[in-house]
Amino acid sequence: MNILIIGSQGFIAKNLMVRLSEFKDYNILTVDKKTSNQDLCKKLIKADIIFHLAGVNKENNPKYNYDNNYVFTEKICSFLETNYKKTKIIYASSIQAELKNYYGKSKLKAENILLSYKKKTGAEILIYRLPNIFGKWSKPYYNSVISTFCYQTYINEKIIISDPKKKIPLLYIDDLIFIFLKSITLNKQKNCFPKVTNVYLITLLNLANLIRNFNKNEKIYLPKNISNSLIKKLYSTYISFFSKKDFTYKLKRFSDHRGYFTEFLKCSNFGQISFFSILPGQIRGNHYHNTKTEKFVVITGQVRFNFINIITKEKLSILANEKNNLVINSIPGWAHNIQNTGMQTAKVLVWVNEIFDKNNPDTIFYKVK
Repeated sequence: MNILIIGSQGFIAKNLMVRLSEFKDYNILTVDKKTSNQDLCKKLIKADIIFHLAGVNKENNPKYNYDNNYVFTEKICSFLETNYKKTKIIYASSIQAELKNYYGKSKLKAENILLSYKKKTGAEILIYRLPNIFGKWSKPYYNSVISTFCYQTYINEKIIISDPKKKIPLLYIDDLIFIFLKSITLNKQKNCFPKVTNVYLITLLNLANLIRNFNKNEKIYLPKNISNSLIKKLYSTYISFFSKKDFTYKLKRFSDHRGYFTEFLKCSNFGQISFFSILPGQIRGNHYHNTKTEKFVVITGQVRFNFINIITKEKLSILANEKNNLVINSIPGWAHNIQNTGMQTAKVLVWVNEIFDKNNPDTIFYKVK
């Protein structure tokens, strides 16, 4: 299937082409501002499906909007009609088509051209009135307010909000691409305006606050509620603006006679992940927790976990090494320590269900014998 992407240098098109390239059945054709009229015509003839993603959305010149969002659409449809083509067209319109601004008016005119082409030829037309789209490869100060807020936050530029209480609808790029992929196989839809799903509604102030929070904490902290669908997608967009120097960062290492201890990730919703070493013959631990729980797994070496119930004095010892893949739980009310019983340095990964709080550590010394 030959799929023609018009506006192939745009933010949405780049994401769509990457996804389409993952399928062997699709041959991708592209048209951008530099494409000659002759090349455009050849590709229009060859195309089985057209994704019309071209257009401008940040231009106050009415004629410029008109030429880019309406006249070009008319040119496409006129050529297809003249050459007896009834090619399926999937069009990226805008919710602003319902408004009276220049951009909205030009998008509405483009929609009407497509509907007229459908009526004349019987071609299938799908028009998606899109809200603010955000995600990787978007441009700050152009594609969406999220792109701008993310970039401003990253470079520590002040975010200015004209109407903090204004609610805006948002759609993540991967959710849009999923809709577009499904639209390829949709046949003979009576409704030319399919519903756009997975749209988020949020005030500009709340949006700015969420994004601002991404760089307030130390680098080992993940955003609160990172598993929340919107926050996860906003964070992905935020880090897409990282320069190469921020692809990496160093963790702090705390060393003593037993080995070292390093915190890897922290999040108020799931606690923290750390890793530590134990030198041969050394012991870590000798404490109990009242509420805190932990999960350990040995990455290298061999250790023995020693437990004792601080009330009943019942004891338990567990040998763990890099080969048996045991996960060991610390149990509230059971004191425990970890002893390196091997000849090499042991390395252990640990998850704790809460971030360590030095003012309320819930880590009470208790010698395990």
